Amino acid sequence: MAKALYLVIRSRDNWWVDFEGKAHGPFNSRENAALEARSLARFQTHSGREAEVLVPDEHGKFWVVWSSLHDRGSASFEPYRVAS
Repeated sequence: MAKALYLVIRSRDNWWVDFEGKAHGPFNSRENAALEARSLARFQTHSGREAEVLVPDEHGKFWVVWSSLHDRGSASFEPYRVAS
């Protein structure tokens, strides 16, 4: 089963969460959209599907800010950029 990717995006002066072409939102801040994305991704993991939340920085580069592989009480997860 493919990994579920939740993307935080900015469109029409609002922030949204995109999951497989379905938009959730709008949200008034990137942080609020990221929190909702994490909530949606956590729910997705109940089906046994791995999930990640990707959020852009101020330069448009996406960072993985949450991963279901590291959500089991581990404090070792560090956000990382998807590409250089």
